[in-house]
Amino acid sequence: MFSKLAAALLVAVGVAYAADSKPPAKMEEPMAGKMRKPGTKQGDVKKQAEKKRHTMRPKLEKEEKEMARERK
Repeated sequence: MFSKLAAALLVAVGVAYAADSKPPAKMEEPMAGKMRKPGTKQGDVKKQAEKKRHTMRPKLEKEEKEMARERK
């Protein structure tokens, strides 16, 4: 019993440490990969995703409400 708890705790600590040890993305560096547009930086993609999420939020909320009504 104790060994399973200790093992689970060690795994949890290891996962948390691994998540924290990853360096943050450098937003001003150019994008890597062949599919990128010329001049695109890593921060640009994040900004575009935030903008898209902001515009889609009302539509998604409306759709969720309609689906909840259909379930009843």
